[in-house]
Amino acid sequence: MSAPAPAAPARPAVLDLPLLTHRGSRNTRTTETVHGVDGRPLAALALAPDLLVAQSLRALAGAAPPSAPERAALLSEAAERFLDDVLGGLSFAEHNAYVSRVSGHNAGLTEELGRAVALALAEAPSRADRARPVGSVRSWREVGRGGGSGVWTRSGETLAAVLSGNTPTIQNGWLQAFALGYRVVVRPSRREPFTAFRTVLALRAAGAPDHAAVYLPTGHAGVAPLLRRADLALVYGGDEVAARYRGAPDVKVAGPGRSKTLITAGRATDPGTVARAADSVAALSGAACVNTTAILVEGDHRRFARDLAEVLRARAEGRQTTADHLGPRVSGEAAEALMDRLARVGARPVIPLGDVATPHPEGGVVLGPAVFTVDDPGDRLLAAELPFPCVWVAPWTPADGVRPLRGSLVVNAVTDDPAWVDALLHEPGVGNVHVDVPTVHGDGHLPHEGYLGDFLMRNKAVVRA
Repeated sequence: MSAPAPAAPARPAVLDLPLLTHRGSRNTRTTETVHGVDGRPLAALALAPDLLVAQSLRALAGAAPPSAPERAALLSEAAERFLDDVLGGLSFAEHNAYVSRVSGHNAGLTEELGRAVALALAEAPSRADRARPVGSVRSWREVGRGGGSGVWTRSGETLAAVLSGNTPTIQNGWLQAFALGYRVVVRPSRREPFTAFRTVLALRAAGAPDHAAVYLPTGHAGVAPLLRRADLALVYGGDEVAARYRGAPDVKVAGPGRSKTLITAGRATDPGTVARAADSVAALSGAACVNTTAILVEGDHRRFARDLAEVLRARAEGRQTTADHLGPRVSGEAAEALMDRLARVGARPVIPLGDVATPHPEGGVVLGPAVFTVDDPGDRLLAAELPFPCVWVAPWTPADGVRPLRGSLVVNAVTDDPAWVDALLHEPGVGNVHVDVPTVHGDGHLPHEGYLGDFLMRNKAVVRA
């Protein structure tokens, strides 16, 4: 009789997440504990000292990137390794379990978003190339002799990516920069550091040199020095972050979305309109910048709010205490703070506030859906963006125009009048326009806040004899 196979080593109660530096992985004396929404410690996150950040930026700036074909091959293989390999001691399924426990997304959505990260790896070169003008080529070697052309070239060599933790797919931006030849310093969210860690590990497993992308978590004080040392930066955050870096030419800020839906006359009573509005509110746990947080209705906005609440409650029914919960799972303290805030806003809840927060048997509280009505399209609450399926419904008339829709990352125009689509497209305060398509509809090849290549690249004329 053969001897029994040795038992697999027990997974540590708290994972180690070391730095991934330009000289391999490294632990540090300073760490931060990453907790799940149930309050349990999940990981010890190493924090990079300022000196190491400075050394990494110098090393990355002085290193040549892999060639464009090599980068494309690395990204393609890394996409497969992200899904198939054990990286940092975790399989893809185990990785998803950790992400779900810290992000609060349900199990199915977490896996969907993880697979979207793998797709972002594979498609990074083609996504980045969407921004290249038709009059430019990728390399001066493509310029024919006896003539000239614009050549699309980097505006710098190093990029700092300061990430937030609301969705794993936030990696998409820095992966496009990697595809364009930037050497990248990834400063992950300290709430959800797992996805960035796995992404950098997948690139290294595919053969990317250590100096091509590094993973350097820092405290808040480490962000400013990092941005000063990098040539360009992508920064994700709320209003405070957006205000701090507004106008900085070397920093691109992805701030709040405040996405909205406009419903013009005759469309509000259509069940399909209500269903698509529910998609816009509740998809992605209601926590993404593309989720609709305000709906303006020409007609009976209170009736529309009741119809919407009925659909959302039906979608949430029976799910909120399972692994398939509709809204995000958050800590009890976070839920209490949000409920206190909602109780004080003065808007009319269509769904009783007592039904908005549901304790989960595995710990934490599941939030949403929540629907409120206000009576003024200029109400300040239409700018409130909360990280769960929560929406404000207001009246609208053509006399109000597009003013109430300014400051929106996405507006879905549910209308039979093309003039409103034209008006939204010409409004500088509206980022993207959908026409009867949920605001959450996404495609990595579409511009989000413009094409990222508009920020990362520039055109130079090259003329060859």
